[in-house]
Amino acid sequence: MIARLLIANRGEVAARIARTCDRLGIEYVTVTVAEDRDLTYHAAAVSTVELPTGGHLDAAALIRAAIETGCDAVHPGYGFLSENAEFARAVRAAGLVFVGPSSRVIESMADKASARRVMAEAGVPVLPGTTHASADVDALVASAADIGYPLIVKPAGGGGGKGMSVLYSPNGLREALASASRTAIAAFADGRLHLERYVEHARHIEVQVFGDEFGGAVHLFDRDCSLQRRHQKVIEEAPAPRIAEQVRAAMFAAAVQGTKALQYVGAGTFEFLLIGEEFFFIEMNTRLQVEHTVTEEITGVDLVEWQLRVAAGEPLPARQDQIGHTGASVQVRMYAEDPFRSFLPCPGDLEVTHWPAVRVERAFTRKLRVTGGFDPMIAKLVATGATRDEALAAARQASLDLRWNGISTNLGFAARVLAAPIVAAAEHDTAYLDRIDPVTEFGDPDEIAALAVGGLLSAPDPATPWSPGAPTGDRSWLDPDDGDLGGLDLTVDGRPFTVRVRGYDGDDVLVRVPSDDQAHRVLIDGETVTVDTLPAVVRRRGAGWECQVAGVTREVRYAEYRALGGAAAGPEIRSPMPGTLVRLHVESGAPVEEGQLLGVVEAMKLEHELTASHAGIVTVNAAEGAVVTTDQPLFLIEERGAAL
Repeated sequence: MIARLLIANRGEVAARIARTCDRLGIEYVTVTVAEDRDLTYHAAAVSTVELPTGGHLDAAALIRAAIETGCDAVHPGYGFLSENAEFARAVRAAGLVFVGPSSRVIESMADKASARRVMAEAGVPVLPGTTHASADVDALVASAADIGYPLIVKPAGGGGGKGMSVLYSPNGLREALASASRTAIAAFADGRLHLERYVEHARHIEVQVFGDEFGGAVHLFDRDCSLQRRHQKVIEEAPAPRIAEQVRAAMFAAAVQGTKALQYVGAGTFEFLLIGEEFFFIEMNTRLQVEHTVTEEITGVDLVEWQLRVAAGEPLPARQDQIGHTGASVQVRMYAEDPFRSFLPCPGDLEVTHWPAVRVERAFTRKLRVTGGFDPMIAKLVATGATRDEALAAARQASLDLRWNGISTNLGFAARVLAAPIVAAAEHDTAYLDRIDPVTEFGDPDEIAALAVGGLLSAPDPATPWSPGAPTGDRSWLDPDDGDLGGLDLTVDGRPFTVRVRGYDGDDVLVRVPSDDQAHRVLIDGETVTVDTLPAVVRRRGAGWECQVAGVTREVRYAEYRALGGAAAGPEIRSPMPGTLVRLHVESGAPVEEGQLLGVVEAMKLEHELTASHAGIVTVNAAEGAVVTTDQPLFLIEERGAAL
């Protein structure tokens, strides 16, 4: 068995690997960058090696760390270099055990075009696509014409949805290829791309496989990963629901057949698109998956332990007929993002005050600083039940039960998705989350925050601790002559709202906004303020209030009255998030048209395009490569002639 292991990764997957090592009595060494020093898994490590920024992609530094600390094996986790054949080759060349398949297999599967070729030869159904990965834009454009539209652009060297985009026509293809290549280089150190025909209204089903060096190959059933947004998985479950048993059996057989054809050793995942009763291979992940947890829950198998045993030269711990499953399990990925603002990343400080009573994969206990340099996933909530309905309900409740202060997350959005009838019926597909608008589907959290704070400020009890927030500290601002009992003007993250007080019902306040004549009931119970049936947590923060509602955080302030509506588009184009201004597409003094691309801000491996809100002459207020903050003015657009 492995004696000492280098965990060549970070965050929750490093903590997950460490947990199995602790149980098996395997010593381990961790690596860290400056911002990760306080993560929990370092505490029991025999040594922790500090890496420079970007060090998780530095193969030489990781191998050196393993050798200098006396490790005999390296576990790559997922992401970073986990599917990098050169890294696997270099680890083995240094006399170390690489916990994963051979570099030959990684190479053939990491190149999506090669993987399709190999699987087609093994008799596994595949979709039309490029036969070789390439960074040559001209060659890829020519291939796109042969494949046809819609098509999907995929980085050859990694997954996780990074760099993927769907095009329905040749318009914008070159720009999409350039953006995907940049993202792939940043995330996987490999800018080559693969094109594949895109199938709409499909389900994303994957099969967990394992192989050993003695020719053994088994599957550990399936997972449904169709709840994804922009090709990044959000909610996964096992087993996959609503599949005809003969189709399920055929998928299992194809996955095992492919595993044997590769002479595969270690943990792997075959990903398929399921359309009706037809399925097509899309890729194989030659590593542990983020969603391995739900497979562990239904099978009782520790997949990390199997990885370590197989890497040490042991045979598979069980035959196919010894592997069973029971119940159902659902995983929710907790992301630092705001679903109600185009899912923009939300780096910043997070403090968890209550964890739910389910399996939680995390690398911190209470406080975490989420930076823009890594993937926005914070933690994973894994809920298991005797039936799928029980698991869905438990996952939804866990998403609601987790309590935190600070940044916005996707948990409120996830809870609502888990309650959607289409999800309960397992009738969703991979495009479901991209089709829905969270504000339209689930309500506007800005408005709820305004109603919650407006209700607090209008509470009938003059002794309420919130009364100092009113402009005079009394109720004289409630003007009985304005049609309602009165009103006040607030801003929610700078967005203006007028909240009108309709009346009182006992201790409850009835409030509305001018755009909606419906009165909303506000019930106050300490920091918890319920607007109709939706709870919000409201805390004083300086001169305003921090309101957490539907999983996102809003700053609410009292504002002097000002006329609303009808204003022209503002002259400033501001950064929607903290990040880096990676590209400028205009120069100061240049004329621009409405909708023209001005620049691109990148954070957490995601790019956000900034476009002109109206025509005029642009002034650029930041240099390319500059680190920018949320709401920082980056461009000023003045009417032609206004600056003369």
